[in-house]
Amino acid sequence: MNSFRELWTWLEGRGESSRVTREVDPRYELTAVIRCMQRGLNHALIFSRVRGTDLRVATNLFGFRHAVAAALGVEEADLLRALVEKEGKPCPVRRVPRGPVQERVIDKSIDVTRDIPPIVFSEKDAGAYITAGVLLARHPATGVYNASWNRVQIVGGTKLRVRMMPPQHLGRYHAEAESRNQPLPCAIVIGAPPGLMLSAASKVPYEADELEVAGAWQGTPLEMVPCQTISLDVPANAEMVIEGEVLPGVREEEGPFGEFTDSYVPVMRNHVMRVTAITRRQDAIYHAILAGGTEDLNLVGVPIQVEVYKKIAPFVPHVKDIATPGYVFGCVISIRKENEDQPKNAVLAALAAYSWIKVAVVVDDDVNPFDAADVLWAVQTRCTPETGIYVIPRIPSYTREDIRDIHRGKVGIDATIPLTKKDMFARRLFPGEKQIRLEDYLAKEG
Repeated sequence: MNSFRELWTWLEGRGESSRVTREVDPRYELTAVIRCMQRGLNHALIFSRVRGTDLRVATNLFGFRHAVAAALGVEEADLLRALVEKEGKPCPVRRVPRGPVQERVIDKSIDVTRDIPPIVFSEKDAGAYITAGVLLARHPATGVYNASWNRVQIVGGTKLRVRMMPPQHLGRYHAEAESRNQPLPCAIVIGAPPGLMLSAASKVPYEADELEVAGAWQGTPLEMVPCQTISLDVPANAEMVIEGEVLPGVREEEGPFGEFTDSYVPVMRNHVMRVTAITRRQDAIYHAILAGGTEDLNLVGVPIQVEVYKKIAPFVPHVKDIATPGYVFGCVISIRKENEDQPKNAVLAALAAYSWIKVAVVVDDDVNPFDAADVLWAVQTRCTPETGIYVIPRIPSYTREDIRDIHRGKVGIDATIPLTKKDMFARRLFPGEKQIRLEDYLAKEG
């Protein structure tokens, strides 16, 4: 799929989307509806009428792993293998003179509080935030493109505040420009093509061009158009683009903000972006992501699964799949075990693969790694705590400044069956279960 809109249409055709037609308040009410949806039906959701904006607001399009796979044209069971294989085959962009994202151009009398939906997500948030913007920038020396997800506070007039700092690649780009006392041209892409959204969330090498990785993953070149006011190209089929420059030597207090750990990041001094233009489709759909919701954790989780797969595959040839159920500070690896060393090798490789991972669980291939209840069942019925739990003290994982001391030490759990007892632990089967349609059996009222 080449566009955000294609993904919405696909979900709609499968009955995996819902619409809210009554007017909602962007301050808290919209988020409350999102949370209720994600805890129930967990559909993609579009709000037709949001107070204070003429834009429709969509969310949770990437709330399903099968949607990520479909958007990239691969089977879900092959997702990790396909992403690893395609990452090494970059696909150059295709530059075009014009595209839908520039059907409407606002470059005079800009007011970000009027021109961007003012969504306030959490009770103690400092104000409205952009949470689904892919920030694009070029390295000041090499011209290589970086794409990343960054929270952006909507301030007023032409001012935004952006969370970015080294070692994040965008922060390094800005540090390079700032060392020359130059602003960093930057574009915030909202409703980006699926491949770019995933690339922006991934651990792509610093020297790689993330636009080319995005093209490789979605199997077709990204179509790019020149910005109106800055020297940068942006996706022609995006929904909205905010053009501007991140200023050198300027920091302002930003936050608090309720982030994906379900707690607040404190007030910090962060970067300032001056907006020079806003371009959009005439009927643009504004993308909003609830930090820590199903869409956010899925977009973060798939790239983590890819990195774990890369590290494990050389040691364990029969990896069925890798999941991050519950949260992204841990992972579950489903394998077809051939010897008793493989679970420990998988654990150690996973804990080293991505710094955030502090709990790694290995299960047999008859356990669904995406089902937290099934994983806990395996831990409780198959793990031998005396020999199957590995604790590595003091290794850091999540390193946010104010809470990093809590995230020290890592744990690995071998929840696989000993090979000598495989027959004894074979799971029950229930003939005909998969063919049952429960609605055919239930009595209908009246």
